Amino acid sequence: MYPSVAAVPQHWAELRKPVERVAALQLASLTTLHLLNTTPHFYKFFIVHCSFAPIGSRPMSRLLNILVCFTLILGPLCVGSYFGEWRWPLIYAATTTGLLALVFARPKKAGGRVSFSVLLTLLLLIAAQGYWMHYNTGTVFIENEIIGTVHYFWQFLPLESQPYPEYVGGVDQAEGWDRLSYILPCLLIVLAVRQMVASRVLSLRVLCGTIFWTGVAVATLGLVQRYTGAEGIYWSDDLILKNRPLFFGPYRSPGIATSYMNLGLALGLSHLLATTRRLSRRKDAKPTQPLFICIGLIILFTGAMTAGSKAGTVFAVSTLILWFVMNWRAVFSMLRNATSLLPSGSPHERNIIFSAIAAAGIFGVLSLGATVTERWEKSIDNDHQTLQVRNIANSVQLKMIDQPEWGWAGYGPGSFFPLFPFHVSQEEGKALNSKWVYSHNDHLQTLVEWGWAGTGCFVLLIGGGPTILLTELINEALSKKRRHRTGNLFYFRGIAIAMFICLLHATVDFPFQIESIAITFAALLGAAWAGKSLRSNEE
Repeated sequence: MYPSVAAVPQHWAELRKPVERVAALQLASLTTLHLLNTTPHFYKFFIVHCSFAPIGSRPMSRLLNILVCFTLILGPLCVGSYFGEWRWPLIYAATTTGLLALVFARPKKAGGRVSFSVLLTLLLLIAAQGYWMHYNTGTVFIENEIIGTVHYFWQFLPLESQPYPEYVGGVDQAEGWDRLSYILPCLLIVLAVRQMVASRVLSLRVLCGTIFWTGVAVATLGLVQRYTGAEGIYWSDDLILKNRPLFFGPYRSPGIATSYMNLGLALGLSHLLATTRRLSRRKDAKPTQPLFICIGLIILFTGAMTAGSKAGTVFAVSTLILWFVMNWRAVFSMLRNATSLLPSGSPHERNIIFSAIAAAGIFGVLSLGATVTERWEKSIDNDHQTLQVRNIANSVQLKMIDQPEWGWAGYGPGSFFPLFPFHVSQEEGKALNSKWVYSHNDHLQTLVEWGWAGTGCFVLLIGGGPTILLTELINEALSKKRRHRTGNLFYFRGIAIAMFICLLHATVDFPFQIESIAITFAALLGAAWAGKSLRSNEE
């Protein structure tokens, strides 16, 4: 099946046991929750009599809110949490938050039980397939290593201790665990945030506001680094790739940085609408919060436009256009009502403030956009070579899924990196001319690694959340009776746009291979699955 030269000694198989125990623990937690969900009386008895804090208690609700916010802030600022030892604090925080939320956050109403059961089933199927492929791995990948007197370079050695050789399995334990170690916490976060939002433990305002302000922090750091001429992340040369010196904020890739900032941009725009509407209904309201949000949006948009990613600039502009199309009525309503927040109540003062905000954004983009302008000019001169190279990589992946070894379960999580070179022709290799750790197309990479079964579950999982949100938005527009709070409708649109733009960006980049972005997206996905349970008549 794969190139091999010798049987792997038994000690190689021993290396996988600790990580298998951790993966089994995370999978068991999801399975246990499914069993408890089917036996609600036992669940209630267990929680009431065995926990140290009752469901919905204020201290536990505050703790869960703090943990979720801490996790969402930690991921991006901890050097993106996607390489080396920097990834583990986020993984531990997400796993802890997810497990605690699943135990202590449970909706009081029975509404949404069907969607919850569907969601839980999809998560279990994905976790089970990933764990099985990791457990039943039949080979070990050697990138460049000397064992004994033999030098192995980019080779697969068969494992003598494969549990079930007659069944499908992964291609390497280490590469598989590198992916599963954050995918499993992401699955926990999806379910946990869904439960927290549905039980009113976590509000959309807190969730979206946290992601927005974290995005502002990322953009601020990147702009300061760009202004000061920093040569490394946090001004440290050890946190960048020597052959790829271009970075932005805490991320080693401008494309990945803009993918995260565009998430925050869509949510921040909706956060501005929701905050302005909420404050305009108060008698003693002040414009402080909306003005700070506007400043944050200027910083975020400037960062997304000037980070250096060509695709990032396109998707930043697309975010603005799509968001305005979906919220234009609310935007004009906000402009009319904004005068009630000003001390003078003058529309002239309002116009001056918004004109100054727009001018500041334009000035920031023009003054700091040299990097992305140079990259666009270079791309045009080279006939968009980077896009052509990624199209070649896409064609190679299509060849990979056309092989007889590829089946319903794919090649296994983490298999793209070691297997990709074996399917590249000599002519394609000249064009690619580099080591491809990620495919720059997360959708095709998922199909390669997870097969049609796993990919189908991911499609239902990721597509189900936005579908629920759009259904609620359409029903709200067609119904004469108000079912949702207006502020939540703004957040619904922001979440749907943020997820759509991120999925679109994943066709030319690899945001879902980055732990901090994947877990942030998982939190939004969990909130989307809770959309129906937020109807006002169910409170």
